[in-house]
Amino acid sequence: NPVLSKRARVQSPAQKLRTDLCELLEHRGILWRRNLEHDLPHSWQRHGDLVLLSGDCFCDPLWKQLGTELWMQVASSLGVKRVAKQGRIQNDGWRTPNVTMLLGDDGWVEHVDNGIRYSFDVTKCMFSAGNIVEKQRLSALCCSKETVVDLYAGIGYFTLPFLVHAEAAFVHACEWNPHAVEALRKNLEINQVSHRCQVHEGDNREVGIIHFSGKKKIFC
Repeated sequence: NPVLSKRARVQSPAQKLRTDLCELLEHRGILWRRNLEHDLPHSWQRHGDLVLLSGDCFCDPLWKQLGTELWMQVASSLGVKRVAKQGRIQNDGWRTPNVTMLLGDDGWVEHVDNGIRYSFDVTKCMFSAGNIVEKQRLSALCCSKETVVDLYAGIGYFTLPFLVHAEAAFVHACEWNPHAVEALRKNLEINQVSHRCQVHEGDNREVGIIHFSGKKKIFC
């Protein structure tokens, strides 16, 4: 057999996970079945030491036979300490995630995005990685003399880029999800910009009327 190069011998995280799970099943005396191939995760979200799996993986009843040992192996293979699995977003007005902790009890994580630290509970708040282009666009703005009103602040997706990178003079952040508000206040503190932001908790239709006296403002 030809000797593979060092680069060719390196496995991707998905390949390593498959290899480790094959060995785990073999150790348990369980034969690997072809349909299990499609039941493995091929992508996931990683937030610090927690990996968030999609809801369409590990659905075969066979995996239940492994119990906690399965999730310990997944964590070891992917180099994390906690494992969670997400389902459908709840239709409750807050878009609350339907996340189950599989290994570990605490859902709080920290995610660094565009040089900004975001802390949130994955079981209570979503993290949208797809708006990074918009975050970068806002970060490039010059807002040193501007007052910004963020009507849907969430955990600070755009509030923080305005404050940290665009250097807005002040931001009014409006949010009605109490779990997102908790994360937002924490993120303002850990990024050291809380002194330039006022959080308005509640429905914008009730608390979103903010009066300004001759100051320029940007609404987002």
